[in-house]
Amino acid sequence: MSNTALKHIGIFGPTGYIGTKLIIDLYNQGYKLSLFARNIRKLSYLQQNDCALLYFQEPRICVIESFLEEKNFNTLCQNLQGIDTVYYLVHSLGTQENDFLIQDNKLASLVARAASRVNVKQIVYLGGLGVDLSYAPLSKHLKSRQETGNHLRRHHACVTELRAGVIIGAGSASFEIIRSLGMKLPFLPLLHQREGLCQPIFVDDVIAYLKHVLLNNVYYGKIAEVGSDNVLSYSDMVKIFAKTIVHKNLKKLPLPIFNRLLTNNLLSFIIAKMTQMPYLLVRSLIEGMSCDAVVDKYPINKIDPLVTIRPLCYRDSIRIAMVRTEGRMINSVWSTPYESSVMNAQHQKQFISLSSKEIEGMLFEEYSRHIGVEQISCVFDNIKDIGGDRGYFSPKWLWSIRGFIDKLLGGPGLSSYKVDKNYIKVGSRIDFWVVTYYRDWTYEKTLRLKAKMKSPGHAWLQFSIKTSKDKQDAVLSLKAYFEPIGIFGYIYWYSLYFIHKYIFRTMVNNIIDEATSNDFKHIIDPNNPLKL
Repeated sequence: MSNTALKHIGIFGPTGYIGTKLIIDLYNQGYKLSLFARNIRKLSYLQQNDCALLYFQEPRICVIESFLEEKNFNTLCQNLQGIDTVYYLVHSLGTQENDFLIQDNKLASLVARAASRVNVKQIVYLGGLGVDLSYAPLSKHLKSRQETGNHLRRHHACVTELRAGVIIGAGSASFEIIRSLGMKLPFLPLLHQREGLCQPIFVDDVIAYLKHVLLNNVYYGKIAEVGSDNVLSYSDMVKIFAKTIVHKNLKKLPLPIFNRLLTNNLLSFIIAKMTQMPYLLVRSLIEGMSCDAVVDKYPINKIDPLVTIRPLCYRDSIRIAMVRTEGRMINSVWSTPYESSVMNAQHQKQFISLSSKEIEGMLFEEYSRHIGVEQISCVFDNIKDIGGDRGYFSPKWLWSIRGFIDKLLGGPGLSSYKVDKNYIKVGSRIDFWVVTYYRDWTYEKTLRLKAKMKSPGHAWLQFSIKTSKDKQDAVLSLKAYFEPIGIFGYIYWYSLYFIHKYIFRTMVNNIIDEATSNDFKHIIDPNNPLKL
């Protein structure tokens, strides 16, 4: 490794889409990292056995549970001691706050004041492109992104603000909207309001720029705008995707009456249903459709004529993003709200080892079976491979019926959409499940899934493998938890009581039996069955 190992980088917002990718790149290049997050369990994948994303097994990552509040200012200063550069990637996109502009400004000011007090050399902030025009004013979301940069500069002398447009990448919120609309829409409705322009940019190029400005004094105190050479309308991006990826010509059709009823709220609701993304997040993005998010006064080439990064064109960006999506190399975190990471939304209590007497009113079903210690890895590999085309180690027709009913009720239903098993982490999507807990240690393994399907309650499915104290054997347990909502929740659970018993028993047995069979196949030489 190079002298980058001597540099200490702090990241606020490490569980977001860009933050996750930035962590991996910086760690693999030798930097020491301090990660400030509210929900540190979303970073637990960094501590798993043989994490496929990390090239080294070195203790250069410090995860800090951080609640950005004024009362924690002194603690924040202590945690920032010795850090050279802070990446500030926090913004309240999708929050339920009435005024996220005020919220963003408070958080930015707090971090900037703390960084200034302990002499952090540089703050790098990823903001958003946006030109405030009289006929096309900035949306509340885009305005808040630029206001955040102003508040950082107000309290720290050396802020680098990198402004980017729509980010294209497997699992990014913007790309998910484009992908879903391009694949599902039969035509493009012409909206009555003005449609703005944007300069999309590939996610790898954004990461390259973020690393390029790191401790680069050319960018100290500067705003740098980046984007591809393509200036497109939002409907053009969907149209180009459909043509390039699925070879479909989407025609733009006027809807004289309907399009005036198609408000931002209604459009956001429709897209949220099509993409299974949070409504508030979609609405914030949709409100920016009438704005011009393009490079304006601060092009990066004007600040640094020698910069060698050349962003990919839009067509190449969506091609690579689709290859990664189809290869299940998906880095999506927007699908996991904070409250979904715990079992009980009211009590906020974890439930790794809860007994039937401790589940606080929730319904509970469990099936367990002993396995050999030598089978642990193979069995857990099977567990991580559930969903999508692989299925659930139980009759597919039962899951197909449940998926069909879920779609009728407006849910996501079953699909082939899931992350590669080598890249699972909290926030990963598997069909209509979201990973809310993941642990892959040598003698203790857990995968917990929260259902996003439509039902009168909240459902979790948890697989866990625990080894005995003497490490002589282990137990695989499949536990289903259900928090009913009203009387219909209880009716729903008990009406499926015998089906659940059958499915869970079948899943556990098939997971183990198939793992045992595969393990045996690996031992035997296929060319000489008698030779081990």
